[in-house]
Amino acid sequence: MAPGSNGWFRRRTPRLSGTLHIRDATGHELVITLRGRASLLTAGGTGLSGYGEVWAVHTTAPAAETSLMIVYSRDESAKELASGLCAAGQTIALDDVTFTWRASSTPPNGIPQQRPAASNLPRNLRTPPPRTNNTRGTPAPTPAGGLRSRLRNMVRVVTQATRH
Repeated sequence: MAPGSNGWFRRRTPRLSGTLHIRDATGHELVITLRGRASLLTAGGTGLSGYGEVWAVHTTAPAAETSLMIVYSRDESAKELASGLCAAGQTIALDDVTFTWRASSTPPNGIPQQRPAASNLPRNLRTPPPRTNNTRGTPAPTPAGGLRSRLRNMVRVVTQATRH
């Protein structure tokens, strides 16, 4: 592979998202969560008889729209592969099997939008209670063997050991 071609491929090939709903000729339906850049449809991995591949492609020039390219064959033969483009929310039929792509709500650039805050919860549950003035509270009294005295003793021991 030529240097820099890996970045070119990633820019040109969008990520898969959403779910693919598949209904075979017998009426058996299965749902596959799509992720990554490509997905294989095999009997061992999905339970679907046959062999298929799914990947996302840009269908418009400025990469505003994305569709799924689906290649499938019921008998796992490379000679009999049927292919088609499936847009979001659409259904296509390949070799008596229907494929429906339900895209996720993530925008095409892959940056999820912020969800609105719930109105019945405080904005941040970890915020400290508000203070009435700008002073620190009084520290709790430390026992005789408290952390502060132990830290002083450790510093004293270290500084005395280095003086020798």
